Amino acid sequence: MSMDTKNPAPAADDGLDVSVVVPTYNEAENIAAIAGSICTALQEAKIRGEVIVVDDDSPDGTGRIAEELGRRLPVRCIVRKGRRGLSSAVLEGFAASRARVCAVMDADGSHPVETLPELVRAVLDGKADIAVGSRYVAGGGCEKWPFLRRVISRGAGLLARPLTSLKDTTSGFMAVRREILDGLPLDPVGWKIVLEVAVKARAARILELPIVFRDRVAGKSKLSARAQLEYLRHLWRLYGFRFAGIFRFARFCLVGLAGMVLDMAIVALLKETLGLDTRLCAIFGFSLAVTSNYLLNRAWTFRDRNVRGIASYPAFVLTSLAGLGVRLGIMHLIIVATSLDQGRGYLLVNFIGILAGTLVNFAGSNLVVFRARR
Repeated sequence: MSMDTKNPAPAADDGLDVSVVVPTYNEAENIAAIAGSICTALQEAKIRGEVIVVDDDSPDGTGRIAEELGRRLPVRCIVRKGRRGLSSAVLEGFAASRARVCAVMDADGSHPVETLPELVRAVLDGKADIAVGSRYVAGGGCEKWPFLRRVISRGAGLLARPLTSLKDTTSGFMAVRREILDGLPLDPVGWKIVLEVAVKARAARILELPIVFRDRVAGKSKLSARAQLEYLRHLWRLYGFRFAGIFRFARFCLVGLAGMVLDMAIVALLKETLGLDTRLCAIFGFSLAVTSNYLLNRAWTFRDRNVRGIASYPAFVLTSLAGLGVRLGIMHLIIVATSLDQGRGYLLVNFIGILAGTLVNFAGSNLVVFRARR
């Protein structure tokens, strides 16, 4: 990760308790006040800390002001050239930190600085791995929010509830133990870095402390329709991470459905145009469908496995044949042992056979054909 910075990162053994990352874009009116307040709050709480301002090359001079602050306060500034985005800025700040705890808060004064030491202490003292400033626990709230904004915030939180136990899933105020961040596959979209960390650090102990969220002191809000769409994209990605097995199986089934349609189309085309034997048509249809399924599964269902070349193709064909064998075997057993195939019951028998064959195909593809490489 490349970074432009005037102040180098501290050594790993410098004894810092916390690095407070403050992402900025056009926050010239706020940055001096928020950085000064953070430094004062940490000093009064006897917490050794620094502020890392990560600025997206603000045209209003936010980065320059932060660099000047660094001459008299424990403030470092990372000015990013050609890169924007709140979450990615926070990640660059985390990467530049060498403290025991990493924290993040907004630059606009909406997060109460007086709560910052409580969050940091909760992590330093081992009460939690992640401490989050929450509007939706007892004692928390929002100042002067209109009804519609409250509804939107609550709705956004409800969409994320299956992913995490957090009550305030859209919070942007957090302190986290450094070891929790190390090795996490963080890849956020948009601005909800706290949700990203909470979902992916599944074994972490999370504590929510009440805060009263305030409107920004000065400047213009960055919350837009685009930001809300990015939140939905982020949620979709996190659902894919949290329920990876279900999502992968669903993609596998969709590919299989597409293959079945292709198989039927090839059989119909060859039968109607060339008048070939139905069994020969089925062989051609099966061959093309298996090839299509292999390519689609490699490119989509198992794209994270980075399978290269076509060495796995024969194994996929064998797995597909095994699935077909299981399907026919299950159907035969049902037909022999029951009367389910009478009347329209053959459809149920066929469905059960397809389901069994699909499970075998998926297991073989997941564990053998496209297995994760170590």
